[in-house]
Amino acid sequence: MKKYIYIDTKIRGAILQLISYFENRVFDSEYTVIFKLYKTNRKFLKLLEKHNINYLSFSFYREFPDISNSIVFYLFNAQSNCRVVAYREAKHIFVTHGESNKLPSIKPILRIYDYVTVAGVAGCDRLLEYKIFNQCDLQNSKIIQMGNTFIGKLNFDYDKNSNILLYAPTWEGGVKNENYSSISAGIESFKLLKTYVEKNSIDTILIQIHPNTGHRDKRYLSYVYKGIKYLLNHNIKILIKEVNSLLFKITFFKLKKYFVTNQEFGIKVAFCDVSALEVQLLDKNIPYYIFINDTQKSMPNNRELEEYYNIVGVMNYKLSNKSIDENYRRKIKKYYINYEDSMLETKSYREKIDWLIDYIK
Repeated sequence: MKKYIYIDTKIRGAILQLISYFENRVFDSEYTVIFKLYKTNRKFLKLLEKHNINYLSFSFYREFPDISNSIVFYLFNAQSNCRVVAYREAKHIFVTHGESNKLPSIKPILRIYDYVTVAGVAGCDRLLEYKIFNQCDLQNSKIIQMGNTFIGKLNFDYDKNSNILLYAPTWEGGVKNENYSSISAGIESFKLLKTYVEKNSIDTILIQIHPNTGHRDKRYLSYVYKGIKYLLNHNIKILIKEVNSLLFKITFFKLKKYFVTNQEFGIKVAFCDVSALEVQLLDKNIPYYIFINDTQKSMPNNRELEEYYNIVGVMNYKLSNKSIDENYRRKIKKYYINYEDSMLETKSYREKIDWLIDYIK
């Protein structure tokens, strides 16, 4: 059975995420990328070639390859995906590149696939509640719980004795009404971080910027730059996780001495936005606070979740005075991260994909 990955994107960050699947050995040379060509994305083919990734490219659907008796994976939703799933001789699987409570997690386009993977019970509840799927779909295993995302594993672990705080804001979103970024208000989030570290004897802030930051609105990179300068002016140590982006390197050129690449750090606490990073932090048992703005979200209607976010949620850049019980956090983790088969918890990325293929056969 042939194995393909279909991608239709003009965003460099999406290609880099695809490449990370190969770097993390989720996919290998047995998989071929089917790539939709435009005038503006032809240079992405060189990135695939650089990483020795097999691909087939096309500009018109009359050039589309024969995918009979094959499995096609989709990592991103795109309008043209609807054209590809019309080839019923193949099985079509949407593998989320990072599940979150953002609206893209409940796009109606998810209905077109034969199978959709989710992180856990929360993913199932979300898709049922928003009527993307129904109980019959769930019973027929159209929705498959695969645990945490296949990629995006944090290089950081929890260390209660660490003096490092992780701040990982999401990007500004592809469309205006899906902007969950805490840097949308300029440096307000950085002011809150300054107050927090001063009260909690933390001397270093590690900043992990989303690779797509500035894609829709270049001002967001300048917001981050101004926020970092604000922290430095208050004698707070800074580390910046380097992003493989020319725009990033140009914007932060003067801060290059603070760059770090793939070093592993012990993290005491993290601040993130509504994004896939939340599940990654839960997976690593790193305590976190989450910036929540007024943008519409897809959080499942769950009383325990509501109480949880009243504690860890940062509303209007203000922290709750309540602390979270660790048993409570573990319960939330189990709700977000679960497995169709308990054996999946200990399997490697590649073993999970192999299991998934056998499962749908």
